[in-house]
Amino acid sequence: MTILTDETLSAAESRLQDALRAGDVTALDALLHSDVVFVGPDGAEVGKEADLEAHRSGALRLREVIEIDRSVTDLGDVGLTRVRLHLRGEAWGSRLDAVMAYTRTWVREEGAWRVLQAQGVVVQ
Repeated sequence: MTILTDETLSAAESRLQDALRAGDVTALDALLHSDVVFVGPDGAEVGKEADLEAHRSGALRLREVIEIDRSVTDLGDVGLTRVRLHLRGEAWGSRLDAVMAYTRTWVREEGAWRVLQAQGVVVQ
């Protein structure tokens, strides 16, 4: 996968959503910082390798990732995206059909945006 340098933060968020939709572990690997921490709706924290393995193994399979709204704050080498997504698929053997709100903190490394921290909550 080619890493796009100097892309906008909004474009990086779009690539992340595309990678989630496609279950593209290679793209996700490139978009996630090595120290990334995800905080899920239940408060559990997940690191990069566990997240990638969930996608790789099929334990988390997103069939649809539909963006409802987005805001982007680019502060130079740090940025925030806030999105509401309607997710449909399967998660650890259960059907997933939920609207989630995510806040992601991104850092720019060598011209490429990577997610350093993310938190998601169920809103519907």
